[in-house]
Amino acid sequence: MELKELIKKIEDIDEYAREFLKNFEIKKEGNFFVFVAPDEEYKSWLHTIVENFLDEEYRKAVRIENKKERKKEEIKDFLNPRYTFDNFIVGKGNRFAYEVVKEALENLGYLYNPVFIYGSVGTGKTHLLQAIGNEAKKRGYRVIYSSANDFADEMVNYMKEGRINEFRNRYKSVDLLLLDDVQFLSGKERTQLEFFHIFNTLYILEKQIILASDRHPQKLNGVSDRLVSRFEGGILVEIELDTETKLKIIREKLKEFGLEPKSEVVKYLLENTKNVREIEGRIKLIKLKGLSAVPERKEEKSKVDKIIEFVANYYALKTEELLSDKRSKRISEAKHVAMYLCRKVCWASLIEIARAFRRKDHTTVIHAIRKVEERKKKDRKFRHLLAFLEKQAMEKL
Repeated sequence: MELKELIKKIEDIDEYAREFLKNFEIKKEGNFFVFVAPDEEYKSWLHTIVENFLDEEYRKAVRIENKKERKKEEIKDFLNPRYTFDNFIVGKGNRFAYEVVKEALENLGYLYNPVFIYGSVGTGKTHLLQAIGNEAKKRGYRVIYSSANDFADEMVNYMKEGRINEFRNRYKSVDLLLLDDVQFLSGKERTQLEFFHIFNTLYILEKQIILASDRHPQKLNGVSDRLVSRFEGGILVEIELDTETKLKIIREKLKEFGLEPKSEVVKYLLENTKNVREIEGRIKLIKLKGLSAVPERKEEKSKVDKIIEFVANYYALKTEELLSDKRSKRISEAKHVAMYLCRKVCWASLIEIARAFRRKDHTTVIHAIRKVEERKKKDRKFRHLLAFLEKQAMEKL
């Protein structure tokens, strides 16, 4: 769209528009034409025309401000320019999350809103949030990225200074809000209240909200039901770090740090790291000390392993028996229950569960969980057993 075309539309609506527009400063910023009015009266006049008489295509391209607003301090967006879509490594476990975020960028506030990304630490959630923020900023959108802890701290500081309305308006004025580490809203009732109202305002105005957490909304203990309900009102996307993607990341990170992706180094990193942060930390150590001086990772039992061990004990089986391909009734039931509890109690990813049970893909896990859920509906005794095991498993973790 050309500026001349837009101005012609406005002039066709109001015969005095040509004279009025001479008092505006007009700039092209990203995808927007910004009309800077000399005062609130001129701003109100143009706003009426744009909102009531222009087609949606033109409305979306116009931003109206007055000179006082332009003089205000620029919004601090807290974006790190090194996180981009170009350097995000896409694989099986994160492809869907990547595609959803890219589509959301092209349809801010309209297609998926909110987007809620969840997954373990170091799987690329922050990278995706920052990438869409950086790209949206390039296109002229107003963006804020914050973690839940920073949001809470900032809110408290504004309250102490008697500027809480300024805090609210700052967040409500954006086109794209990115909130990371949502799990840290837990127990912060006042912070949740403020975020709830900001969320509602942005949603009503069709502004994009993207959230990231280390767990599914249903697992956000200490977060109000009304917030959880809103988190689930858009699209939920799980992000995982599968082995193939992990290998790609290791090789790229080695190059990034100026190291050769030698087979022994790649193998070491594959076996001694669980996420991207650990990969970067280990590579820094290797660069500083050399591979021979870096100790192997001390392996602790994961929550999934603990669940497997717990269920095996309950069914009087050895862990190896539960993980074997034996198909006796007791082993099959124990295996299905263990898979179900891994998903239900630790909210482990399907890929993570499949790997723990020595399966090539996660279709077996899906089938097992479905069987448990179907039996649970029909068999009251089995339902009580699951409830008991779930409670016991949570206490052990």
